[in-house]
Amino acid sequence: MKKLAILWLLVFSLIGCGTEQEKRVLQTRFDESNPSGDRAICLSSGLNPSDSINLTEPYITHDIIPGTDDYNHLVVANNWLNERLAIFAQLGLLNQQALANGQYRYTLTELGSNYLYKDNRFCFGRVVIVDMKYQKKQDGKRLYTYRYYLENVPDWANNPLLDEINSVIRKIIALTPETKGRSGMIFLTSDKREVAWGGRVGRRIF
Repeated sequence: MKKLAILWLLVFSLIGCGTEQEKRVLQTRFDESNPSGDRAICLSSGLNPSDSINLTEPYITHDIIPGTDDYNHLVVANNWLNERLAIFAQLGLLNQQALANGQYRYTLTELGSNYLYKDNRFCFGRVVIVDMKYQKKQDGKRLYTYRYYLENVPDWANNPLLDEINSVIRKIIALTPETKGRSGMIFLTSDKREVAWGGRVGRRIF
């Protein structure tokens, strides 16, 4: 009976440590894709996350002229841009100056320049893996679920105004090691040494 108990303890200890290697591999990939530790979450200025404007120079809002090709889509995209620029200004990332023609001029603040990256998105945060769990083998790869939280979150990123951009952001920010973080899914190669899914591991653009 004593030998059986020791055997079960050994089994459970192996199960508990079974994903430590995978956890280290995934954490390394997150950190390699985010070496500064402050670009896990990025905020786009456009309707499409791939859209952006040049915020290194003053940006002046404008109206879309009726009759322009794709007029309806451009109006929606322009309104979306104007709303986001106004929110970024309220967060302290941009200066907003009202112009005589009813438009606005935006320039970067010192705070904004600290969080703006070369792709013209405001970014922050570092992903920290809490734990991982093996799910199944699929197409020669192993599927894992993992839980994580963010560190290096600036005060402006926890402002309720971000809910107007995407309410998911502050839900992610609110998670801590104690709440065991938010869940994600990842594929590792069968040797458990290389992440085989996702081109930009650890970065979410909203």
